[in-house]
Amino acid sequence: MKNEPMNGIFSINGKLKMLGDGNGGIFTIPGFSQIQFEGFCGFVDRGLMEELSKFPKIEDTDQEMEFQLFVETYKLVEPLIKERDAVYESLTYSSELYVPAGLIWRTGRDIQQQTIFIGNIPLMNSLGTFIVNGIYRIVINQILQSPGIYYRSELDHNGISVYAGTIISDWGGRSELEIDTKARIWARVSRKQKISILVLSSAMGSNLREIIDNVCYPEIFLSFSNDKEKKKIGSKENAILEFYQQFACVGGDPVFSESLCKELQKKFFQQRCELGRIGRRNINRRLNLDIPQDITFLLPRDILAAADHLIGMKFGMGTLDDMNHLKNKRIRSVADLLQDQFKINSDWL
Repeated sequence: MKNEPMNGIFSINGKLKMLGDGNGGIFTIPGFSQIQFEGFCGFVDRGLMEELSKFPKIEDTDQEMEFQLFVETYKLVEPLIKERDAVYESLTYSSELYVPAGLIWRTGRDIQQQTIFIGNIPLMNSLGTFIVNGIYRIVINQILQSPGIYYRSELDHNGISVYAGTIISDWGGRSELEIDTKARIWARVSRKQKISILVLSSAMGSNLREIIDNVCYPEIFLSFSNDKEKKKIGSKENAILEFYQQFACVGGDPVFSESLCKELQKKFFQQRCELGRIGRRNINRRLNLDIPQDITFLLPRDILAAADHLIGMKFGMGTLDDMNHLKNKRIRSVADLLQDQFKINSDWL
């Protein structure tokens, strides 16, 4: 009788071990505190630097001087209290974050440099926990939907298959692309409102000629480009106004302005179009694109390629996705979660 390789988990001296499959090797499963602490160290070593480097340069109105951070030499100082004292006195066990900053005069390139206080960073102890207001708190890894694009098929009220694609951002925001029975493609910006793919692409910076030149089925895109639609996408400003009206559900005739663009950027594009490195990789792979990995924002090229793929789905080409499959999940580690929280707070600055 042939011996089958044995798999399983067991304990040796209080540590969990796992038998390999076939090679007879034994692997040690990392302890909880080890996973937590490695994640926190990743945040301190890489996440802090990455977010601080995104801090924009600030210029005066005359553009004669600018303020910037020199993030390469940031410093976390020793905590002012011990862990035990933080628990007894209901305080937070944390470290003060200091970053060198400079005021630079552009005329003579003179620099006035000073180390400034950014804020307090809670520190993780050896148990893998934080102490906040004297209470032990914990941040654990999360299993989330991986950012990217996923295609599905549903039956409408007439029993006809309707195909749609869901674009998931790095922040979890979702945008829907759907194709109706007349082969018209829509982008759903809310549960009740949708706009044509032409308006969305134009609002993102593409004109009609660029759209037609970069799709595989131009005749379908042109089929619903009537006079009214052409007026909406006659300029980027018109497309943005149309997009804003549908997204914000406002009536009347809004006037194009910088504040309107900023509101749209904050409420829609920033939340639903920031892909992150993983999202960029997934979309490149799914849509067969070669956009550089450092471009983590959703581009008109992504939208048009996604629409092409959706048209192919309607005509029987391509495969649907199972969003619940583990291959379409990702682990957001402690480092990622802390970095996200730091980013939110740094944006307030």
